Amino acid sequence: MLNKNNKITNMKQLIQFTLAALLLGGPLVAQAQETWPLERCVVYAQDANFSVLQARANVKVANLAEKQAKAARLPNISVNTNLGEQFGRTIDPTTNQFNTTGIGYNSLSLNANIPLFNGGQIHHAVKQSRWDAQAAQADAQQTANNLALQVAQAYLTILLSEEQLESARRRVTQSERQLSVTLKLIEAGTIPMADKFNIQAQIAREEQLAVVAQNNVDLAYLNLKQLMQLEPDYDLRIERPEIVIPADVNPENYSLQPVYATALENQPNIKAAEWRIKSAEESIPIAKSAYFPSLSLFGSLSSNYSSQFLDYENGKFLRTDLSQPVTIRVNDQDVTLQQYIDVYNYPKVPYFTQIDQNFGQGIGVQLSIPIYQNNRVRLNVERARLGLVNAQLQQNQTRQQLKNDIQTSIANARSARKQLDAAQKTFDAMQAAFSNTEKRHNLGAVNTLDLTTAKTNLDNAENDLIVARYDYLFKLKILDFYQGKELRLR
Repeated sequence: MLNKNNKITNMKQLIQFTLAALLLGGPLVAQAQETWPLERCVVYAQDANFSVLQARANVKVANLAEKQAKAARLPNISVNTNLGEQFGRTIDPTTNQFNTTGIGYNSLSLNANIPLFNGGQIHHAVKQSRWDAQAAQADAQQTANNLALQVAQAYLTILLSEEQLESARRRVTQSERQLSVTLKLIEAGTIPMADKFNIQAQIAREEQLAVVAQNNVDLAYLNLKQLMQLEPDYDLRIERPEIVIPADVNPENYSLQPVYATALENQPNIKAAEWRIKSAEESIPIAKSAYFPSLSLFGSLSSNYSSQFLDYENGKFLRTDLSQPVTIRVNDQDVTLQQYIDVYNYPKVPYFTQIDQNFGQGIGVQLSIPIYQNNRVRLNVERARLGLVNAQLQQNQTRQQLKNDIQTSIANARSARKQLDAAQKTFDAMQAAFSNTEKRHNLGAVNTLDLTTAKTNLDNAENDLIVARYDYLFKLKILDFYQGKELRLR
């Protein structure tokens, strides 16, 4: 019994320990923050961005149009029925005789029509819809690629802003250490008390720059969240890979024609323009198809029902009546005639019996030969030819724009490389100058104003170097984009 109580006690303690661990560990797990690499940001944005979703919806619409064009080869089958009541002098649909009695009627028909020849309209419409579907797919891919480039730029902007923020915070720390040194030099009587205020002003300015840098980081994250369709309060943190400038890449070695030839093969907007030309080419025979006769095969099944359709073969004798006297004139004398008439009760033919008895079939061929259509066909053909010319001009414009963009990208990459080299030289020179000035200031050889000026010049050079590094990296990524390479930072 004692062992059983011990087991129960141990079990309770285990449960309590587990609950405590869950309560204490739950918030820690919930607060664990996951970093997003560039690739994940791009994929998420492409799956959530409204522009990409709309482009993908257009692809589905184009695919449905292709299926509809193919379905035009299939027969049209329809079932028709009429149900109603006729009054006054009408024709009985089952006997085709006039009747003044109210008639309830019901007609049924099954009709089918199969196109045999229509000048090749269906064939060319199917081909055109196929080209349109491929063009829509290319447009969707181009939209996704453009979004990926925007996400990469926003991603690099965050990395740039965060590095500038770290640099601003380091400058604040360095200035605070410099203030400590300055205070010691003031106590030693080496420099005047006024130098203290110069350092404090420098710290205030650098703290302000750190606030501005933090704001830039927040704005950069907001821009990325907007591209990814995330809520502004979503706690997004991106991965910070080591940014290494490729040493084996030299923009001076890039030339227009090789990059342009590669871009022509992998850029979706170029393919979309080509497929729209093929679609426009199919518009011409589609318009010309109206010149030709159209031939179709049709067939039908039909039947009718009438509430006044009587079974005259199965009448029931009721009585014999004497008809009304009729007076006629014979040899200038009036003669009255009467006759005996047998009266029968004829039953109505049942519904399904009438449907069976009135069942009819038909099959035939319909030929339609166009003779004159108010010049509509000729104008449609001219319009289709102009559409082809516009598609060709649009392709030339797209190709020329691509060539211009590549030329600009190569020039920007070369300029960014030179700017980076110049910024690196300036930073090295300013760092050496500041180090020398700082040493002389610690010895009392220069005043604080000279030290502050050297520090400001070094800070500006460092900021320019950071901007130049990321700008050059992004320019290289644009060239990779035109060469069909995946956007990566590693």
